[in-house]
Amino acid sequence: MTIRPGARLISILAYLCVGALLLPLLPAAKWALLFFLLITLGVSLWECVLLKRVSFGAERSAIMALSLDEEQELPLALKTDSTRTLQMTVRQVWPNLLLQRSSTLEGQCHPGEFLRLSYKPRSIARGAAVLEPPHVAATIWGLVERIEAVGAPGEIKVIPNLQAVRRLHRQLNQFALRGAGTRIAPHLGKGREFDRLREYTLDDDFRDIAWKQSAHHGKLIVREFRLDRSQDILICLDRGHRMAARVGRITKLDHAVNAAVLISYICNRMEDRVGLLSFGAEIEQGIAQGRGAAHLRQVTAFATGIKPEYIHTDYLALSMHLRRRLRHRTLILIMTDLPEGDARYALAKAVKMLAPQHLPLIVILTDPDLKAASQFLPSDKAELCRTLVAKDVWTERQQTVKELRRLGALVVDTVPEDTGVDSINAYLDVKRRQLL
Repeated sequence: MTIRPGARLISILAYLCVGALLLPLLPAAKWALLFFLLITLGVSLWECVLLKRVSFGAERSAIMALSLDEEQELPLALKTDSTRTLQMTVRQVWPNLLLQRSSTLEGQCHPGEFLRLSYKPRSIARGAAVLEPPHVAATIWGLVERIEAVGAPGEIKVIPNLQAVRRLHRQLNQFALRGAGTRIAPHLGKGREFDRLREYTLDDDFRDIAWKQSAHHGKLIVREFRLDRSQDILICLDRGHRMAARVGRITKLDHAVNAAVLISYICNRMEDRVGLLSFGAEIEQGIAQGRGAAHLRQVTAFATGIKPEYIHTDYLALSMHLRRRLRHRTLILIMTDLPEGDARYALAKAVKMLAPQHLPLIVILTDPDLKAASQFLPSDKAELCRTLVAKDVWTERQQTVKELRRLGALVVDTVPEDTGVDSINAYLDVKRRQLL
């Protein structure tokens, strides 16, 4: 507990000092100044005694989970046993996982009531960290403040962005993100599994009409099919040095992790079996293909712990690991950033090893400024060099993409912010075209 002068006491003492400087001009005012000084000190002492008798309490969750790169509310309730209204300033110091270093809120705590506050921090890195107790500066009349840490330490856990899953839950119930950018192809890939019979509508294909059932019911009846289920999808996240680059507030790997959690949820809703692993110089075993709520929790927990490392990305080791591990045809969704130089041949060779048996889907997280830099009109020698280098890198990437597609891979070239939606579009396109 710390006691310090309040803002009002400092202001009053400043005015009294100014009055003391004017005493040579108004000698009779010295008794008035002395009276006000004694009154101020007496009231301040009484306020100090009252504040020392007050006990504080704080209520908040012991463990708080935040979605990565989302601004979320963290409630805090404060209560005292004071019989007087207290003016309280609450300062919270945040761990390095959050964008803000600290936050300060103010409010009045009335006798017998809770002071309810709500912080809105934004997380920028996944992981767990200790959350220090909030520090409260309380005062009654503003002459003296009591500063004290209130409550017990908590824990902050930053997990992949589940807010996107919650926001899209209603659209998923209406068949997988129809309102979030997916490209609907009504006649492409209707599925091979019979679902149900229903009445004919104007948009139905005549080939789907069930003539025997139509004759039996006296009206046109059509067969409705659904997409194939229980297919295997394996998401592979590159945790190499290229994925450690930051785009906005978070890294490329963070964008990929958010997309992986989102697409895992959608695969589960489509009744497919989804797995997750990460790779760099070595391959992590990860989570095997499965489905269900418990399996999604395992996927989220594993994704939370994936960190970018300044290591080489070994695509050939990944392809050999997958050839040994996967027994059935699988959609292998690899989220990475295209390598430059000779390393791109390793990615092409890995795709060639996988393509005969499996379906590789390469999601490339492109630097959003690279294409613009390659088309920039330079005004001096330094800008000319930068433009030429960017153009060479961009041209090389386009050639690599063409080579990967020639070898049988599906390629999605996207900016990190759109990784989730573009990956989902590619997955749904695979389902509609029945490529698995």
